[in-house]
Amino acid sequence: MLSSSKAVKVIKVGGAILENQTALANFLAAVKASGELVVIVHGGGNAVDQQLHQAGLSSTKIDGQRVTSAEQIDLIVGALAGTTNKALVAAAQKAGISAVGLSLADGPLCGLEPVPSLGLVGEPKTEATENTTGEALIHCLLTQGFCPVISSIGIDDQFQLRNVNADYAAAAIAMLLQAELFLFSDVPAILDLQQNPINELSLVEARVLLTEPFIKGGMQVKLKAAILAAERSRRSTAIAGWADAQTVIALLRGERLGTHIRV
Repeated sequence: MLSSSKAVKVIKVGGAILENQTALANFLAAVKASGELVVIVHGGGNAVDQQLHQAGLSSTKIDGQRVTSAEQIDLIVGALAGTTNKALVAAAQKAGISAVGLSLADGPLCGLEPVPSLGLVGEPKTEATENTTGEALIHCLLTQGFCPVISSIGIDDQFQLRNVNADYAAAAIAMLLQAELFLFSDVPAILDLQQNPINELSLVEARVLLTEPFIKGGMQVKLKAAILAAERSRRSTAIAGWADAQTVIALLRGERLGTHIRV
């Protein structure tokens, strides 16, 4: 765990905000204004879709995770660890954040378990082993005033590049740092069956909710990642929206907005 007078916050961004320069600029300005010590983890599904489409390749998802073939992996690495990561680093630097671009493979930040049913996809290892390399790398950057911006491309034990769901990647970094995790999306909270926002869930309640048939696709992955992070880090995890700057600032400073999973 990092020793610091200020707790580290891990924030995950993806989806529509990465395609909207104004929304992204406003969000990053809010992150900067919060004054909090943050690590950013990102996805980039739209960029991946565009790269695959241009190459004449199709893409499918199973339970919110992208099936990744050997033919596709280089394009996906380029889209996530290349174009999207560097565009986000540039936007963060424009907002006054000293951003440094990384991927899960650097260090490495976390180990991966292959998911053969999804092709060249990996899921972060969840056993309680210390990753001193990944923690040391992030610690080095944070203590020098840099903000790590991490793409969800990693390597397995055989040094094979693998695509990782960005929510799971963010959960892994939160576990590594024993940090609070914020999963930001265009949805301000998890909704119940009547489409009402759920403000707070215990771990037990969250696990039960995960089995409900109306929790599916991307929201299922997001809830699973939040539960995983809360279980392993023993810290609160939040699912929240990025659209309102004041809400982002308040959330990072400790207000209970969005959906929180408490431990």
